[in-house]
Amino acid sequence: MSLSPLPAKHPQCYSNQLKPFYHGATSRYTSPSSGKCKRLIVQSVNPSSTSDWNEHDVRSNAPLSTRLSYWLTRMIFSPSSETFLWLFVWIFYIFTLLYPSRGHPFAIHYKPYLRRFVGQLWAARSQREYSLRARAGEDDVHVRRITHALYPRILVVFDGNTRSWAKVNVEAVARRRPYVAVSYRYADVIKFGSEEAIIERVRYATLNQGFDAYWLDLECLLEDKDQDLFRMSDVYRLASFTLIVLTDESAWPDWGGRVWTLPEALLSRELRYVAGNNAVTPISLIQIASLAYRHHDKESQIIHSYGLGKDPLERLARNLQLKEAIWRRESFSFQITSQGGDSQGRYRAEKVYALMGFFEHRIHPDPEETELQALARLFMANDNDRIADRMISMFPKDRSAINQWYTNEDEYGAKLWDIEPAVQVIGITSNGSLVLDGCRAAAIRWKNFPSVAFATRRSIRRLLALVAPYVALFFFVTSCTMISVGNEEASASADIYGSSSGTSPLVAGGGVILAFSLILLIFSPVLTCYAHSGRVVLACPWLIGVKGVISAQEASDHLYGRQMGDSRRTLYTPSGSPLAKPRENDSPFREGHVSQYEAAIAAPPFDPIEGHMFTLIDTVSGTIYYFRAHRPPTVCLFTGSEGGQGRFVLASEECSRSELRRETVLRMPTFISAYMHTCDWMALGGKPQD
Repeated sequence: MSLSPLPAKHPQCYSNQLKPFYHGATSRYTSPSSGKCKRLIVQSVNPSSTSDWNEHDVRSNAPLSTRLSYWLTRMIFSPSSETFLWLFVWIFYIFTLLYPSRGHPFAIHYKPYLRRFVGQLWAARSQREYSLRARAGEDDVHVRRITHALYPRILVVFDGNTRSWAKVNVEAVARRRPYVAVSYRYADVIKFGSEEAIIERVRYATLNQGFDAYWLDLECLLEDKDQDLFRMSDVYRLASFTLIVLTDESAWPDWGGRVWTLPEALLSRELRYVAGNNAVTPISLIQIASLAYRHHDKESQIIHSYGLGKDPLERLARNLQLKEAIWRRESFSFQITSQGGDSQGRYRAEKVYALMGFFEHRIHPDPEETELQALARLFMANDNDRIADRMISMFPKDRSAINQWYTNEDEYGAKLWDIEPAVQVIGITSNGSLVLDGCRAAAIRWKNFPSVAFATRRSIRRLLALVAPYVALFFFVTSCTMISVGNEEASASADIYGSSSGTSPLVAGGGVILAFSLILLIFSPVLTCYAHSGRVVLACPWLIGVKGVISAQEASDHLYGRQMGDSRRTLYTPSGSPLAKPRENDSPFREGHVSQYEAAIAAPPFDPIEGHMFTLIDTVSGTIYYFRAHRPPTVCLFTGSEGGQGRFVLASEECSRSELRRETVLRMPTFISAYMHTCDWMALGGKPQD
């Protein structure tokens, strides 16, 4: 169970040492230097005073000498109304050369994310981990190991001697008695007139087919129904055949739209049906698909896989198709709850329990758990396919489900089996968040552009240009010293001999050197600007965020200062975000096209469904990304790889619950994950706090 949030006016969070912090209801982030929870400050292209976080203008911390040198160089070659300030700025520039500002030291990793999940697990993968629900029922540990070959707990059996039907719950009888399983739609009970009417029809059909036992949930579900739901798949798997009871032939679509009828049909050995007063008739899965299923084009693949053995699907793909097929059907429990009826004895995760019959390991039903909690438990119990581990990396097309870990379709068009997971789901919280182990994470900086340590391509000319201003300063000091000493010698000679002997050689030489040094110092801004220009070959790892849209050139200027020439220091991503666009016929190289910047600029800054427009800059790969999110993501998680790129989940923090909320997913180069620190447990997903 995660930590219970306090009222909105005084939310509370805990540090890794479980020290409580009290703060206002503002957007927060974890400081990568101290690990403390701080108020989020965001640099923005167009700051807003009404946002949920503190916004200010974009701020650059590029080396001051580089920024001043570019301004001075521009004024030399392109004078303007500000040129009269040149001398004052030049003096300040000389001062920055003598006393350079100290930036961040060079590091080989991104800034770490220092928070971890500190709550209790609601359900855990490992038996050794404490979880709230497992301790409530120790039998769950046992049942998850049972696969197939179970039996119904109770059957309705015909006694030939007394000519009557009776419920039999003797285990030995239920295990070896051939029986008929019954499938129907509960709404048809009303059409039949009563439960007794449908029971009579089932009994007549059972005897007519030469059997003397049947299983019908109206009679065979006991009070502790979770035991029967757990073995529901075995009830239909082990039945001699499944009898589908319909009011008439037109009832097929209604029967096929029910949650449980899909697994009941697919898991049965043989299918027969009776419609109205007609005789019992055998029917195949292919016939049922054409009569009963509204999404025949999607579900025919499942039918072929189970019915004819043709077009075999991968197990992972088939299980996901089954999940989607069941979720398209109506849940009677949902109908009762939504209509304000009595939901007692009903299960919120009924669809998950209908699905679990197709998996090797099953979970014990719990009437209190949600669908997402039940799905997480089912996927953890069946870890061969690592469904939940893969799904964390997917970017949902439906943005309303961005906070949930379960995703139907990926924005980038990838299938679940295309993703190679890099994390493991080890549990789920009571809020529905997945707890991950083995994450690599990095903090995203939002308050400004940092002072980034970087190196450009080495060359003799740039090296000479870099040291030239300091040589000029040395010559300037030397010349002043020579002139001063020469003047002192001339003054001493005049005192001794009573007359001046002319210009001292030191003064003359010092004057020449002084003139040379001044000329060199005047043009030193040009040399400094040139020395720091060129392609960046190495940069300290940083992830920097900006609210709004900036170009790749603007990002380079804020990071490294402006340059001479057209060397590209920051590139557009070719496929890293939904807004990315690659260069195609006009370039022989794989790179992003500038049109994505133009499209991002033209797009509205806020979309009510997808959120605000943001920019992310990565200094390791030198790439810029545009994306939408409702809140500035403060954490970047590496969760898997797909199609030659890494999947990186950008998440915001909900510190009162010690959980993260997925804001977007980017496709970034996989190699940058090596520059991230491995983190402790993290909780991702779940329902956001109101």
